[in-house]
Order: sequence, then structure tokens, then C-alpha cells
Amino acid sequence: MKHLKRYYFFFFLFTFTILLLQNTGCSKEYSFEGANRDTIPTDTLDTVVSPPPITFPQCTLCNASGEFSTGHWSFKTGNSYLCGSFTNSGFFGGNSKTAFTFFGPSACSVDTGLVVSVYLPLPLDQDRYNLNTSKASFFYYDHNAPKDILISRSTSVFSVTVQNFIYATGIATGTFGGTVFTANGDTVYITDGRFKAPLY
Repeated sequence: MKHLKRYYFFFFLFTFTILLLQNTGCSKEYSFEGANRDTIPTDTLDTVVSPPPITFPQCTLCNASGEFSTGHWSFKTGNSYLCGSFTNSGFFGGNSKTAFTFFGPSACSVDTGLVVSVYLPLPLDQDRYNLNTSKASFFYYDHNAPKDILISRSTSVFSVTVQNFIYATGIATGTFGGTVFTANGDTVYITDGRFKAPLY
């Protein structure tokens, strides 16, 4: 019985210590009275810090000023320039020729690559020039990651322009760009996107 009293004493002492620690702490109070509202200083600690831009390893096979051939894509994000070729490209969604896609791996990594799907306001059933649409989806994937590296969202603008489509050859040349998001939700901007896709 005597040893139980000792345990009760330590239990109450421990509980009392926890309660004291929980209710004590440093808190800063502000009081600023009698001043004009236009002259109240602002707290500079609440400024939003934007995340650093996503960077990719430099790829010597990607040259922004180089020759751009059929079956290839490229784009810039921040200081990174990425490029690759198509595994496949073509129309989808029936015979309307108002939707097409192209996809394929990066030139410097077979595990990463691009998928772009485009929905046009007019069919590519004849020669067309400067068709612009914001109904497009963009994915820059990584086969070894649970989420895509970059992905577009319907709530942000990502657009594709078919600069020209030559019906006789079935080749569409164009540009793309806009706002995309990283796997953790940070904003990234795609610029100088280019493609030259055979569509059959």
C-alpha cells in the first residue's frame, strides 16, 4: 500500500507538470491604438515565398535552335529545354478529325515523356492555318514515379495552336504552352512548345 502511494504521488506530479507546460508558452501580443489606419506598419514576415522553378538535367540532344523534323516535340520550362520524339500520333474520337494526340519519350530518358491531347474547333479535313484552342491536356510523365512530373488542369490555361495542317501530307505543325502543375501542386509555365505530328 505504501508503494502505491508513492506511484500516485509520481502520477500526480507528472500530470501537474504536463498541465503547466501545456498552458505556458511565448505568445506575442500586438496593441497599436490611436493612429491613422493609413500609417499602420505592415508585418513583413507574412510575405508569400514562391517555390523555386522545377529544373531538369541538361540534355545535349535537345537544341532549341536546331532543325525541327517530323515526329518530334520540344518545350521549355524555366531554364530547362526538353525534347523528344513520338511513339505515336494521330486522330481519335471517330472520323470527325477534330481531336488528335501525340506522345513519346524524352530524348535523354526513355522513362520520361510527353502526352498532349488536342480538341479543335474545326476539323482537319482540309488545309488549315492558325487554329487555336485551349481545350488541350498536357502530361509530362515518369514511368518510375507514382504521379506525373507535370500536368495541366482544366482550371488553368494551356493552349495549342496548329500553325498549319497540310491535308495532302497529313502533317500538323504547331506550338503549345501555358500553366501546368508539379506533383506537389506548384505552378510551372511551359513556353516555346513545338510539335510536328503526322496525323492519320
